[in-house]
Amino acid sequence: MINFDLISDIHLDFWIKYSGNYSKLEEQMDEFIQSILPDSPSNILVIAGDLGHFNQQNFIFINKMMEIYKNILIVAGNHDYYLESKSIKNKYRKNSLNRWNEMRQFIQRFSNVMILDGTLVEIDNINFGGCGMWYDFQYGYQVLKASELEVFNHWKSVSNDSVLIEGKPRLVELMFQEEKQKLNQVLYQSDVIVTHFSPDWAHVPIDRAHDLATSFYYFDGREFFNQIKNKIWCFGHVHKRMDYMHYDCRFVNASLGYPGENKGLPSKIINVNHYV
Repeated sequence: MINFDLISDIHLDFWIKYSGNYSKLEEQMDEFIQSILPDSPSNILVIAGDLGHFNQQNFIFINKMMEIYKNILIVAGNHDYYLESKSIKNKYRKNSLNRWNEMRQFIQRFSNVMILDGTLVEIDNINFGGCGMWYDFQYGYQVLKASELEVFNHWKSVSNDSVLIEGKPRLVELMFQEEKQKLNQVLYQSDVIVTHFSPDWAHVPIDRAHDLATSFYYFDGREFFNQIKNKIWCFGHVHKRMDYMHYDCRFVNASLGYPGENKGLPSKIINVNHYV
């Protein structure tokens, strides 16, 4: 049996006001964590991307979750590369990878917290593999029949990725190809696949089906679908929870999202049970 807890799109700074008052920040963090914890946490927590915009806040969250979970697995989401202000851009030398590398260095201090980045981790006889992945604009091309120029111009005009990400992750095609290579390294051996972006647009929310911005939420994963039978694919990015079967694979999204999307109340971390 496969058993683990799952959440994504936590967006900490939307739930907890980031400030220099450490004791107040800790108090708010404790309250927030208690509000999202399941009644009986399992041994494993999977976070499918988008922790928060401020690493110091993320560090506090991870430290506290280590007191609850024996193992924590994380992949990068697009917001994990965001540089929110001029001062933060300067701090990380206008390179989003520097911010993510700071997160990586913090996590490497602990043996029970791991980033999946084209890597495979075995816990309780379950192979977890994955990476953040990236979008490839193919939804816009294939489904909405938009031109490359139309999709790119829309991305530039509406996507915060084009404004708040600096360096390589902003280069969509390069980022996608590098992440795809990482996914290829672990997909076949994984029992549980974790990416931030979904490879399957079969369940696009109805209100987003004709929105060109949906091109920035998925990638075309058809080449992988003959390799995912009897697996679980965890993802996020789309702030709509879902759990469905497709290609004999179980797809699960346990996104938390922004406060206004949940009527001001956090949704709890979900438990994923799967018999194989």
